[in-house]
Amino acid sequence: MQRRQHPRVRLSLPARLRWSAPLGQRTEQCETINASRGGLLLRCAQSHLTGHPLWVTFPFDPGGGLQPETLARVLRSNESESGWQIALQFERAAHSASGNGKTARGDRNGACKNVALPIHVRPEHVPWYEEAMTIEASPGRVKFLTNREYAFGEKLLVSFAAGGEAEGNVAEEWEGEVTGVEMEAGKEAVVITVRRRLGE
Repeated sequence: MQRRQHPRVRLSLPARLRWSAPLGQRTEQCETINASRGGLLLRCAQSHLTGHPLWVTFPFDPGGGLQPETLARVLRSNESESGWQIALQFERAAHSASGNGKTARGDRNGACKNVALPIHVRPEHVPWYEEAMTIEASPGRVKFLTNREYAFGEKLLVSFAAGGEAEGNVAEEWEGEVTGVEMEAGKEAVVITVRRRLGE
């Protein structure tokens, strides 16, 4: 008898994982073993730590350009004869006010969306950027997940990672200020809120 919250379906489709590493973001293409509304069981080449945040593109089309990504966390990672079996749970609206259709916390005009997009972030006097992923985005504010420390009130330069950077299409940076730093109990990652400065 299946006791899971969402029934699982045996399904073999390509999926891409993205995660933050010390020298930037890394990706891996995996294959699903089964899938449900709440998560995936994947066959991958490498292990991932329990509780670690990952961004999942499923199903993944290698030639499809920019594709939606969903924030998930690793439930377990088991070694098998064909590599690693990774169980993921989706974190739908984990950082929103609730799951009842309300808009995300702190956004007065209702324009904030739970969306995962790759961004580049750097302090104003540092030439090297951090690759990060948003968990919320609106025209004047972003929330992103990071393992780095940023101070409340710190000035940051933010740009959305352009899909055509290889052809020299560099996205324009905008200046923002850190207006929120959230530490989650039992998790290494920090959620940073950056609000676009007026006049930008």
